[in-house]
Amino acid sequence: MSTLENASETVQRAMVAGVVLYFAVFIYASVTGDPTAQIGADVLFGIIALGVGTFLILESPRGLSPIVAAGSCLAAGGVAQLGLVVTRDPLLDLVAALAVFVGVGLYVYAVWIAK
Repeated sequence: MSTLENASETVQRAMVAGVVLYFAVFIYASVTGDPTAQIGADVLFGIIALGVGTFLILESPRGLSPIVAAGSCLAAGGVAQLGLVVTRDPLLDLVAALAVFVGVGLYVYAVWIAK
């Protein structure tokens, strides 16, 4: 099973940097109420979810597994989040949040059963 620990050091650093940047922009947007920063945080969230989901799908063995399901949910959540940035449809906000939540839960489950 391929997990994020199996990623190259460069990929791991990029993921950590993306998450740290997302939280910095998110906190800034929350404190200042800057709409441009909020859009930036939304875009970063979508890119991170899409990137991690795609990585999990591409690096896992073919076939149905919790890792593939987690990657699919994360990728779908990332796409929904990016769609939210474009359309501002509240339904996409809900879909993105639920898909990412389920994706993270499936990833935790997959890592837990692998140990």
